[in-house]
Amino acid sequence: MLPDSMTEAAAPLAALMLALAWAGLLRWRRRPMTAGLGLGLAAAFAVLLLLGVMLASPRQLAERLPVLSLVALGLTLPLAWGRRGWLAALLGLSGAVFTGWWMAGGPLTEADLLRAAPAGLALMLLVPLVQIEAAPPWRGVLAAVALVAGLLASGVPGPWVMLGLILLSAAFGQQVAGGGAMADTARLPFAMLLAALVAGPLLARGAAADWAAAIAPLAPLLLGPRLSGRLKGWRASLIIVLLAAVPVAAAWGLARLG
Repeated sequence: MLPDSMTEAAAPLAALMLALAWAGLLRWRRRPMTAGLGLGLAAAFAVLLLLGVMLASPRQLAERLPVLSLVALGLTLPLAWGRRGWLAALLGLSGAVFTGWWMAGGPLTEADLLRAAPAGLALMLLVPLVQIEAAPPWRGVLAAVALVAGLLASGVPGPWVMLGLILLSAAFGQQVAGGGAMADTARLPFAMLLAALVAGPLLARGAAADWAAAIAPLAPLLLGPRLSGRLKGWRASLIIVLLAAVPVAAAWGLARLG
């Protein structure tokens, strides 16, 4: 649910302000890759502000987000100094593997690994896809808007909507202050967190409304550019909006039926 007090709204507001300040300052200094760290830094700070630091093993899936956000930020640090090529690919692969393994429960035994394999592999494939498709200006922000709308429509319990708002605030602040395409340093944490927020409600509850909500950010992000590639102006925008609106409406309807 949406925040109903300034205390509850502190986390997404902090993400927005920190992303704006960091990305704006470093863009002014003409360091776009370092400016891209603003998204991961803002998201990690806000997630920790909302959920705190988990010293024990997480019992709820949402409680896995603080560690995930910190790992995502850490993986982007080498990219801020212009590291490209094989190292960037290795860091991206590491982020995808960690996201899949961590959100699938962090399995260690063979039996647990086999049981968690479908969810883990799906997330490992989703992270690089989102990372690639979120590069153009505002595409990641639109996906985050669709994510929040889908989570609200599905009525999923827990802090998932607030976590979605944190990602949206960080991405929006990064885009406004950074301008242009989303830098590599911003896309990796964005992809890891978006994948986790898509999968979290599915793994935690798995209702029909949660499946529809999961499609909401992915349809415009992954299918939108292909279905609207030959269109221009408002027609292309309409296709992308519809690709997000249809699953959001479906999530709302399924939540009411359930």
